[in-house]
Amino acid sequence: MYPPHNPDPYVLLWDEYKYRHDHIWQKLFQITIAVVVLGAVPYLKPEISQVLGSWILIAPLLGSMLTLITLVLMHFELTLFAKIAAAHRQHQELQGLLNHSKHNYFRYMVMTYVSFLLLVSIANVLVIHRLWLDALA
Repeated sequence: MYPPHNPDPYVLLWDEYKYRHDHIWQKLFQITIAVVVLGAVPYLKPEISQVLGSWILIAPLLGSMLTLITLVLMHFELTLFAKIAAAHRQHQELQGLLNHSKHNYFRYMVMTYVSFLLLVSIANVLVIHRLWLDALA
């Protein structure tokens, strides 16, 4: 049988920090790719808009909804990450390894990026509606 294993809590904290940080970046890349692909669907074959009519807006609207949901979920994920990051930074400072700045812009930058992605996605829906659906009418 294996001897009892008492993992170092700071190693676990570092592992959780890395996991959360990588998870956030992975989700940002995935949502970006999904929104760009969904937003580009109407441009791939413009003649489809004549067949589908207003249904052509479904893909870009889905991209906008995905971005809105991501904005909400990122809020919760970044709140959890901030707690883990604060504990990790405190440990580093107590050990004399690093003195961190009191300002952390990661949350602000991520939320700004997802918000901008949402605005661009909505603008794309409006452009498609104005250019193609108004032209079909």
